Amino acid sequence: MEMSTKGAKRVFADIMGTLNGTGDIDCSNRGLTSLDGCPGIVAGNFNCSGNQLTTLEGGPHSVTGDFSCSNNLLTSLESAPDEVHGDFDCSHNQLLSLEGAPKKVTGNFDCSANQLTTLQSTLKKVGGDFCCSDNLLTSLYGAPQKVDGDFSCSDNQLTSLEGAPREVGDFDCAHNQLISLEGAPDEVHGDFDCSGNHLSSLAGCPNFIIGDFFCTGNQLTSLKGGPIVVYGNFDCSNHKLLTLKGAPKEVEGDFDCSGNQLTSLAGTPQEVGNFNCSGNLLTTLHGAPHKVKGNFSCSANLLTSLKGASKKVKGNFDCSNNQLTSLNGVPKKVKGHFDCSGNLLTALDGALKKVGGDFICGGNAWIFDEKENRTICSIKGNYINESKPITAKEPSL
Repeated sequence: MEMSTKGAKRVFADIMGTLNGTGDIDCSNRGLTSLDGCPGIVAGNFNCSGNQLTTLEGGPHSVTGDFSCSNNLLTSLESAPDEVHGDFDCSHNQLLSLEGAPKKVTGNFDCSANQLTTLQSTLKKVGGDFCCSDNLLTSLYGAPQKVDGDFSCSDNQLTSLEGAPREVGDFDCAHNQLISLEGAPDEVHGDFDCSGNHLSSLAGCPNFIIGDFFCTGNQLTSLKGGPIVVYGNFDCSNHKLLTLKGAPKEVEGDFDCSGNQLTSLAGTPQEVGNFNCSGNLLTTLHGAPHKVKGNFSCSANLLTSLKGASKKVKGNFDCSNNQLTSLNGVPKKVKGHFDCSGNLLTALDGALKKVGGDFICGGNAWIFDEKENRTICSIKGNYINESKPITAKEPSL
């Protein structure tokens, strides 16, 4: 980038010459300190990012394409275009407010990585995504109420979601100081991410999530008030949950409740993708999903029996590092790997008849004979009589 000497003024007209604005204008990374001499109307995209601008005075008042003034020294959006028919990007400046922002943006609006303490402005509608992440916001009051795309307010200092739009695509409020989800959108047509806050409950959450739901890194003791249906994945791992009551009744994707203090699986949805309840205090699998379309992991619990385990598992089955003395209750067929290592097993007899991947049984109270166990169970993969973590790759049958 061409650097200016300290205090030197670098004006648009001097650097870019006379332009009529009939096409795109890219004056980015020119060391500009002023937009004086810029056409008032730009029939295309306008990019003045990466300069030393402290004001948008002299810039275009009408832009038919995208407008980018990111990575400058702006503290205000005064003199910005009234309406932008593409994207508007004012990220990575020193903005304290959005006063002066366009009233309407047809594309995406990005004001992330500023010093915003308020969203109050004349901006009412965004046709694409709205991103105000990485600011100093404590409230969403003043945010545009019509956002046709995703809404991201992550990495702020929010204690409430009051003021959020009622309907969005993805909604990301991760890494704030939220103690409640009251005020969250009524409808989320994509993912919902409230991870990394101070939530102890999910009260205020939308009832239906079309995408994935993430709430990791909070202090949840209950799932009550959470979504009823999640069409993607549901992740409530690594909390202080004692029960799954209040969990979604339906989860189309994966369900992860690992790393909690669960003693029961009551409340678990009955059909999921991958299922992970490892790292809890479970002594029984009663309440586990009836059907698991992917992997099933109940490792690192206090299980003495597999009774209650899912009858159909189409991926890996991992019951390692428990206190199992029997495999009674295990599914008849596991399409992926089967890992029962690190238990107290003295026999491998049970209902298991077919394993589509590796059979892992090391670290038990007895050293098992491979030939004998292959006669009891059809094992397509390797027979591993030592503790070994399951690999991510699943074999096909």
